[in-house]
Amino acid sequence: MRNNNLLGISNTEAKKRLKLFGLNELTVRIKTTTLKKLINQFKDINVLILLGAAFISITVCFYNNHLDELTEAYVLLGIVILNGMIGFIQEYKSEKALEALERLVSPRSRVIRAGKECLIDAKDLVPGDIMILSEGDKISADSLLIDDNELKSEESALTGESVPVHKTSYKKLDISSSLCRLSNPIYKNFGTIDNEYKLFTGTIISSGSAKALVIRTGMDTSFGQIANLTATTEKDQSPLQKELKSIGYFVGKLTFIISSILFLVGIIFQGQSIVNSLMFAVAVAVAAVPEGLPATVTIALAIGVQKMAKKNAIIKQLSSVETLGSTTVICSDKTGTLTQNQMTVRKAYLPTGYTLSFNGTGYNPKGEIHIVNHNQKPRLNKSHPILPSLKSVNTIQETYIKDIHKMMGIITHCNDAKLVRNGETWSILGDPTEGALLTAASKSGIDTNNIRKLKDFPFDSIRKRMSTIIHTKQKGYELYVKGAPDSIIEKCTHILKNDKIHKITTKDIKDIIENNNSMAESALRVLGVAYKPLVKDKLEDKESLENALVFVGLIGMIDPPRPEVKEAVNMCHKAGIRTIIITGDYGKTALAIAKDLKIVTNKNAKVITGKELDELKKQELKKILKDNKEIIFARVSPEHKLIIVDILKDLGEIVAVTGDGVNDAPALKRADIGVSMGITGTDVSKEAANMVLTDDSFASIVEAIKEGRTIYKNLRKFVWYIFSCNIGELITVFSAILLKIPAPLTAVLILAIDLGTDVLPALALGLDPDEPGIMNNRPRDPAERIMIKPFVLRFVYMGSIIGVIVVSTYIFDLFNSGWRWGEPVLDNVHLHASTLAFVLLVIIQMVNAFNARSEIYSVFRLKTNYYLWGAVTVSFTLVLGFINIPIIQDLIGSISLSIKELIILFIISLIVVFIEEIRKLMIARKKKS
Repeated sequence: MRNNNLLGISNTEAKKRLKLFGLNELTVRIKTTTLKKLINQFKDINVLILLGAAFISITVCFYNNHLDELTEAYVLLGIVILNGMIGFIQEYKSEKALEALERLVSPRSRVIRAGKECLIDAKDLVPGDIMILSEGDKISADSLLIDDNELKSEESALTGESVPVHKTSYKKLDISSSLCRLSNPIYKNFGTIDNEYKLFTGTIISSGSAKALVIRTGMDTSFGQIANLTATTEKDQSPLQKELKSIGYFVGKLTFIISSILFLVGIIFQGQSIVNSLMFAVAVAVAAVPEGLPATVTIALAIGVQKMAKKNAIIKQLSSVETLGSTTVICSDKTGTLTQNQMTVRKAYLPTGYTLSFNGTGYNPKGEIHIVNHNQKPRLNKSHPILPSLKSVNTIQETYIKDIHKMMGIITHCNDAKLVRNGETWSILGDPTEGALLTAASKSGIDTNNIRKLKDFPFDSIRKRMSTIIHTKQKGYELYVKGAPDSIIEKCTHILKNDKIHKITTKDIKDIIENNNSMAESALRVLGVAYKPLVKDKLEDKESLENALVFVGLIGMIDPPRPEVKEAVNMCHKAGIRTIIITGDYGKTALAIAKDLKIVTNKNAKVITGKELDELKKQELKKILKDNKEIIFARVSPEHKLIIVDILKDLGEIVAVTGDGVNDAPALKRADIGVSMGITGTDVSKEAANMVLTDDSFASIVEAIKEGRTIYKNLRKFVWYIFSCNIGELITVFSAILLKIPAPLTAVLILAIDLGTDVLPALALGLDPDEPGIMNNRPRDPAERIMIKPFVLRFVYMGSIIGVIVVSTYIFDLFNSGWRWGEPVLDNVHLHASTLAFVLLVIIQMVNAFNARSEIYSVFRLKTNYYLWGAVTVSFTLVLGFINIPIIQDLIGSISLSIKELIILFIISLIVVFIEEIRKLMIARKKKS
């Protein structure tokens, strides 16, 4: 079977087939219709109270033939409907935005098209595509295996069985035939082929690698045929949303009871008409009900998620936003998260005493390799570049060149990556480590094309090795091996020196370990390489093959720390967030990186290896994690990572864990916040995670935590704002009853206030910039409720102040117009005083929005919130329209006010800022003392 005959289909043919077969998507997902979404806006108990009041009012007016009193009822109904429409539009926009974010983490497939490997969106797969698969990949289309290396597939999504199923290539397939043509019988007869040769949509590659021919896509796949399983599942509500929904129900029920009592009191004891009593009861209901609060929370969370996406952190669940802000420990991988994930080989060690030094950066194969012989006398100890046609050398040099040749052959062919040139830049398809090895081999100029690769035994986290069976005309069959130095050394019985195989000695092992440690302490990641001659009839037994190896050398590569990580780590220290490195890499390498990034500052920082973890009891490890703040776990398996996460959670920590491999999925699921890598992460890790990093950087995790804290703070801000404003309205209305004066506000005016002040400023507060020192405090307790006593007292006292100021101004205007207590109020006098109270309440609530921006910091110390200024401007413009446009004046019952009166009202409204600033000043002084 010759794999180089697999050229795949052309891009032009792919476009044709995409039109013919459609996108590779399941289209049976049950979606909520637009009409149902609109109706859902009016299911909230608070909205139902208002709608019920409006319809009852209209019915009573028609029954009593009081058509002149219908205006208020119609306006009330119109504003409720308008409020529902605003909620519907915002929810629709939020849903579309979240769908866009989901597309950012949609699966990708590595395919061969027109003879070239490329990455495409899985939805663009078509029958005839050839997929290249490796461990951790999620299968995106029903396919036929045409080439495999120790492949196993986890098919629990289809069968319910979690045990991986061994898969093998379809032997009856003529790979040199018109494989990709749709006329090939294989497409028609796919259903008759045994499952051991097939891969199914939604299943996962648990180990091995393969090439597979796509046969069926979209609704024609195995998942498409059982598409009823894809019905929409309900989205989880965050604890905050549940709490606010509960509060909303409580307020709604309480409001209904109070309004009903007031309605009966108005008719029985005050002798008012049914319509007047009903409208007054409605006014009280409107003043008390926080309309659309749950919807506002959802919108604010969705907006926050979009902001996080712009900072390279894609949140898959809204509920995760709250948890992020409570994170106390980040368990971070090293490679690609703390480092740049762009490996560059810097050194290689040969047992003969030669050291290779590599120049160049990244994956550009241009660069020089210099050789230093540490066994020569100093005067002869000079370096020179390797040349591809190096022939005019003495015998000693010829033999070490053969050793180098062997090393380059191993790192080239025991490798699954590809170097790709895009103009002047180079990138890789595959693992960054393997890409760095290919780059290093290319720099040597040594030709290894005469080596034919026959079979791979892929890397796994248990063996920590990868093996490849190759064949050359000169040497016959050989096994090439690369992996963690300790896992290589323990399998070596011989060593290669000057092209001769020797029995490995204790001194040899000591030298290897010393060189390995020296490289690791320089922050180099080190791999060991080895080989073994094979007998042709013993090529399949992996366990016996990877024994009695011949050690060839060490390769040291650098993955430099990301420049932005150091500041992020510093931010974690200030925020009371502990950072623990959990890596499969060598301990000394991890420690060097940790010291460079200031993750550890103690010279005696504890480094625990996977072997040591196996020997520790749970209670011992628990004590170590509790007592040692600076700790590194090295050479650990994904299973170890899960154990560490479990113990940290037992200690009461809120844990964020990074992962990219298929075996990381359990730890990602177990963590409070599972963080998958968007670039190097497997489909399985992305699916198990709560958050996906589009840049794989640790700094993005810290930014997401900061954003999570900010979002939670902002949620508290607009909750405080809405409740303080509603209490102000409620006190204004109730004061009229207690003082036996005409009502300052009608139901229509209160709804106009809510529409003009609650919606836009509340949303703007949801976009408030972070407060000073938001990352200087310890994480909040996730069990803490939002409606704690100090929080409630603060919005009650502010709401009370608002109510007192509005009622006092209203009464003052009545007296100033000649009214005296107990006398009837003239219509024009009441209209002016009522308009004055209406406008003052709007302005004072807009000013109060600036009070809501911080519980402790002066509003003058905070960053500018341009959204809030915009919301205030729009709200004030609406109010001017409400009191100056004749048709609206008639609808809501208002009159125009002079500029002088507006200025006076603005000055009065500043009282709430003055009072709040004094409170914040007292808090600041108390903290200093």
